[in-house]
Amino acid sequence: MKAAVYYKNSDIRVEDVDDVPVDAGEAKVKVMACGVCGSDVMEWYRIKKAGRPGGIGAFGHECTGVVTEAGSKAAKKVQVGDRVVVTHHVPCNTCSACINGHTTACQTLQSTKFKNNYGAYAEYVVVPDINVDRGILKLPDSVSFDEGTFVEPLGCVVRGQQWASPAGGKSVLVIGAGLSGLLHLQAARVNGAGFIAVSDINTDRLDVAKKFGASATIIATEDVPNRFKELNAGRGADVVVMTAPVPACVKQSLEAVGAGGTILFFAPTNPEVNSEINIWNLWQKEVTITHSYAADFRNLQTALRWIQHGRINVKDMVTQVFPLVRTQEGFVLTAQPKGGSLKVIIHPQDP
Repeated sequence: MKAAVYYKNSDIRVEDVDDVPVDAGEAKVKVMACGVCGSDVMEWYRIKKAGRPGGIGAFGHECTGVVTEAGSKAAKKVQVGDRVVVTHHVPCNTCSACINGHTTACQTLQSTKFKNNYGAYAEYVVVPDINVDRGILKLPDSVSFDEGTFVEPLGCVVRGQQWASPAGGKSVLVIGAGLSGLLHLQAARVNGAGFIAVSDINTDRLDVAKKFGASATIIATEDVPNRFKELNAGRGADVVVMTAPVPACVKQSLEAVGAGGTILFFAPTNPEVNSEINIWNLWQKEVTITHSYAADFRNLQTALRWIQHGRINVKDMVTQVFPLVRTQEGFVLTAQPKGGSLKVIIHPQDP
């Protein structure tokens, strides 16, 4: 079969790779759409994770498709012809992290992946038995394959706001108006936020944020924390969501949060980067700092229902759709957006 093989962001080659056999508990999915995630284009991470160019297990994971083969055991869960959303990460449901509700901190979740080495930037993907058991959702006919690729990124947002809830009309500052930031903006509205401001260095993306319901936008070259307070009756944010993984945004988050507020560091900085935190200020203001990683099955179910019932607009976020042979172009555009690019989706079955 054909698969996109990763060497670096600017060197992704569509190659013939070995097909993967399907065991009793496994299912094969014909990939109809796969979204390009921001984590896909973190080049330092991709190459380090692979250990060598090519063959990255989680490479391409925002995946929808049609079941074309189901093993005898898997057939109890899925049937040939099912339209599905597939997730590459699933928890064990038995470790202490899972039992305590931190399913995405589970080592099993963080190590599971699709069976084939090339992930879902391929014509087909084989889903292991553990993923078949707890990592496949049926895609309603009313939800397109492209819309279904948002289940995973939106599920991550659902989980993040589980730890930093904006319910009760809280004020929210979303730092970064990329895909994650715009999903957080919409999710905050669904979850009951009040005033929501979005900051970014890109004025085009701030215009998009207004279209998706931002109460106000702030250009990142301004003093973001003070500008937010001016717009919010002099008060800091009840919830700050940082989706731009750079030290300057860490600093902005710490300065923008109000008394008793919560900061969600949704996007991680490079692991070699250290950010200074003034514990005294946090202590005096009783600020909570939290994080979230990935999404579990419940988060994905919530995300799918929101998409299905029109609670979150993902359709208008898709700006480019490319066939498999143009995967490299999609990666470069995701890593360095231009021309209003927001979300790139790959169609492996398109010529």
